Amino acid sequence: MSHNFEELKDRKVGTEAQGTYLEKLKNGFFDKYMSGNGLDVGFAGYEEGCEPILPTAIGIDIDYPDYDGINLPFDDFSQDYVFSSHCLEHIEDYKTVIREWFRVLKIGGFLIISVPHQFLYEKKKDLPSKWNLDHKRFYTPSSLLREIDESLEPNSYRIRSLRDNDDKFDYSIPPEKHSGGRYEIELVIETTEKPNWEIL
Repeated sequence: MSHNFEELKDRKVGTEAQGTYLEKLKNGFFDKYMSGNGLDVGFAGYEEGCEPILPTAIGIDIDYPDYDGINLPFDDFSQDYVFSSHCLEHIEDYKTVIREWFRVLKIGGFLIISVPHQFLYEKKKDLPSKWNLDHKRFYTPSSLLREIDESLEPNSYRIRSLRDNDDKFDYSIPPEKHSGGRYEIELVIETTEKPNWEIL
């Protein structure tokens, strides 16, 4: 499925997702990783009037029917993708949530997670966040990968993309002031068929 730029360019997605939305539309990211039907978890954030990232996505927020903030009301292997932008850092029980996002994906489906980068967004070593007191953890690329490794079984997934996104980041802004430009980590993992052998 190819996503039409002219049809989708004015879509009102959440603030953090909006930062890379047109780029993803132009460079084929949506076509590569988000074809078919999927979920956009935490799509609205603190805003009203937002739409899920794509027309093929169901927007999931705390008010979605039968969703309790952890358990998704969807069958196993029912989704082609799960997208979540700047949501995971707000969730205490990350292992259960990552497993739940993974559970609903078809084999060959993609989990796309973006989180704020500790050294670009927070610009400090320890909690609490200066900019959002609801953040439960700070993230670096290695800590995000560690959470994935802790949450999912070996050989059930493969990393397809890991990116420090500092596009138009203003490195002259000191830690006391909010950052300008992009300041996130973007991870894409693909679900894979487990082999018929076990890790020794």
